[in-house]
Amino acid sequence: MAKPDGKALAQKAIAARDATIPQEYLLPKSAYPLPKNRRGLLESSGILKPKELEIVDLTLIPLAKAIAEKKYTAVEVATAYCKAAAIAQQATNCVLELFQDEALAEAQKLDDHLAKTGKVVGPLHGVPISIKDHIRQKGHAAPCGFLYAVDQIAEEDSHLFKVLRAAGAVPYVRTINCQAVMHLECRSAWGATLNPWNADLVPGGSTGGEGALLAMRGSPLGVGSDIGGSVRSPAAACGIYSFKPSIGRVPNTGAETLSAAAGYEGIISTLGPMGRSVEDLELIMRIIADAKPWEYDPSLHVKPWREIKRTGKLRIGVLRDDGVVRPVGAINRALEYAVDKLKAAGHEIVEYKPYESETSWDIITKLYFPDGGKLVYDSLKKADEPADPMTDWIVGQGRELDRDEIIDLVARRDKYRMAVAAHWQKAGIDCLLSPVGPTPAPLPFTAKYWNYTSYWNLANYPAGVFPTGLFVDENDKKDTNKPRNEKEEEIYASYDPAKAQGAPLCLQVVGYIGHEEETLDAMKTIVNAVTK
Repeated sequence: MAKPDGKALAQKAIAARDATIPQEYLLPKSAYPLPKNRRGLLESSGILKPKELEIVDLTLIPLAKAIAEKKYTAVEVATAYCKAAAIAQQATNCVLELFQDEALAEAQKLDDHLAKTGKVVGPLHGVPISIKDHIRQKGHAAPCGFLYAVDQIAEEDSHLFKVLRAAGAVPYVRTINCQAVMHLECRSAWGATLNPWNADLVPGGSTGGEGALLAMRGSPLGVGSDIGGSVRSPAAACGIYSFKPSIGRVPNTGAETLSAAAGYEGIISTLGPMGRSVEDLELIMRIIADAKPWEYDPSLHVKPWREIKRTGKLRIGVLRDDGVVRPVGAINRALEYAVDKLKAAGHEIVEYKPYESETSWDIITKLYFPDGGKLVYDSLKKADEPADPMTDWIVGQGRELDRDEIIDLVARRDKYRMAVAAHWQKAGIDCLLSPVGPTPAPLPFTAKYWNYTSYWNLANYPAGVFPTGLFVDENDKKDTNKPRNEKEEEIYASYDPAKAQGAPLCLQVVGYIGHEEETLDAMKTIVNAVTK
């Protein structure tokens, strides 16, 4: 058998993707060179009509309402978002595949149904939906950021995708994730995805394509996955909203993964929504629960959505420093800003002490690749694809484990979760406010501290991210604190506020395990206090 030519395969894959972008949606030559902040390209390109710009400015809930009330047709909305996604792709390299014809055909069916019956098919009738590379969609590839799988076409939708389709969502684009779906950056054989706010920075990962697309207003609703921060890191880097539920709340079937063999449950990824308002995230979680996914997937909790009627003020824990890597000045500024706003709104703020952060990282990194990365490297070899440095880095955090070591490690995980729960209950908080990471959107090859997000994957607590409305600016200075350890020294050395100008400043809201409803309700309250 001839040895595969990795470079030729990558060129072919990129060309196939580029061919899905309609010629009439290409940016004019006058748009180049592109600015560092690329979010204004939708307006300046002249490709979207005024009505289409109106459409893409709406968040999900008012957009669905406008379609239901026939202010816009589903075809008009799909067209606007296909144009916006095409521009976002040219600006940030966030798209794996755009399929306008398929989307318009589906949108037309929905318009015909509404015209004939006067009723919508569901709460997402006509709303475009963008999907992360590795989540299966019938008739499309889910390559997981690997070249060898680019032509492996899915025969059926993933479970979650079926639920959203049934609610009336219109698929139109699939977005790039990083190689192996295990970085907090976004690079693969399709190239590097850039941050819309500052193209020198990464958009987070592994769901970086979704993050960039949403920030460019190229999608009203995205679906990603999270095993260490993969919907929260892109939300923070790109200034959008996202939510990671606890394991067992959202169907995961049909989301491809190659970090461990099928049947391995040492650490499990969970799918979650990404959008442009916290209310949109809550709606998606309600739609999923209302579909009773546990009737088709016995691994899920039988848990209908609960309406929360909170009375009184919140008792909010604040985690300022996890004890390993202290956040840089810009992050501290955003956290203090939020705390001041919450205090002014009458909420109780309590200092939350970190609990054994280094232990969490030690356990979870060993759980990520129990085969020492064999599945990942075997997948790369199939297409003669070089490993990204960040792939080597994260795989190298662990090692190959034998059966007894895996059993012992899972026992450590469970014991640790019990200890975290006791620590949480002792604090007596409704929710936790914390950084999403120690820095804003970082430079390429530097996102090497995950534990503000991965900590809650190991604990299995729900967590969401929201933008504060603040950004890195000229007043933010290089931190002069003496590093306490090698990890802190590495992060401080890699971060330069002068290079991070314009990066959004976002925060994380964490709730207790299984309390998705309470967490999102608290997040709404916090967002209203901080950003309104």
